Amino acid sequence: MNREEFCKIITDIRKRSSIKMKDICFQMGVMPTAVYRLEKGSSNFEMGNMMSYIKALHHTLVIRNEQHSYHTNDAQELGCILALIRKEKKISQRVLAEKTGYVYSTIVKIESKKTVISIDTLLKIVDVLGYDIKIENNEHSGISLKL
Repeated sequence: MNREEFCKIITDIRKRSSIKMKDICFQMGVMPTAVYRLEKGSSNFEMGNMMSYIKALHHTLVIRNEQHSYHTNDAQELGCILALIRKEKKISQRVLAEKTGYVYSTIVKIESKKTVISIDTLLKIVDVLGYDIKIENNEHSGISLKL
């Protein structure tokens, strides 16, 4: 799964919903052009606006495997979830950094909420940890994003 595929699935959810673009923009506090750039996925954006977008669609981001699932609409919470998963897998921050190709300080900053994770970094870390991402509506039926 790459950023463009992720954004296409999110866009498809919006198009199939009955939620109007103006309502999404109002909830996010942005203009429609910002939403269209997000949907296009042409740049590596931070997850803050994407999480607001998912929430405006009445959906939740789920990071899951066969044993566990973590639900959130909070970009800052993503770091905590990834730290829990990393610890569950008994992988150190340094080993995770090596496996993802990121520097150690990037992992530390994400887990300690000192930075908001980008979409590319999230997708890479989730993949390395052996988890999937699912976008689930608030009634718990959703569309799976297989990584």
